[in-house]
Amino acid sequence: MPRRRLMFAIAFLSLPVFSVQADPLQDGITALQRKDYPQAVRLLEPLARGGNPIAQLRLGLLYYHGHGVRESDAHALQWFERAARQGLADAQFQVGNMYAYGLVELSGDADPARVAAQWYFEAARQGHAEAQYSLGILFLTGSGVVQDAAEAARWIERAAALGHADAAAYLQGKR
Repeated sequence: MPRRRLMFAIAFLSLPVFSVQADPLQDGITALQRKDYPQAVRLLEPLARGGNPIAQLRLGLLYYHGHGVRESDAHALQWFERAARQGLADAQFQVGNMYAYGLVELSGDADPARVAAQWYFEAARQGHAEAQYSLGILFLTGSGVVQDAAEAARWIERAAALGHADAAAYLQGKR
């Protein structure tokens, strides 16, 4: 009998272990989708502090909108920039928006539109349609970049090719 138990124990222990792993990032995103913002903050903040760029982006959006935390453009920018420096195109686009819409104070005579253009370019070259369109508009108006209608058209056409509705409407109006 003891031998039978030993064989059972060996067989049982050799079975593959299927455990459910908690995914705090996905749990945080699910909390966002449920609009359980305090829970989303609790789940995302440690991940963001640990360097997860998606958590940083999401936490930045929570601060930007004031969901689950006190609204703060400064904190939003801080989290967006951390994710943007890691190459996350959505975060680069958000940083560009913060500068383009004057939500960031720059020291000296720095041009916020120029900084916005730099961040839009980083996201646009990764195929971010919103950033491509925004960069195109900056080239069209000469805001933060040298005005260049041909360069504007190239970026707007790229955005339209990715399904950006405003870019497509702009191009349609030009024809």
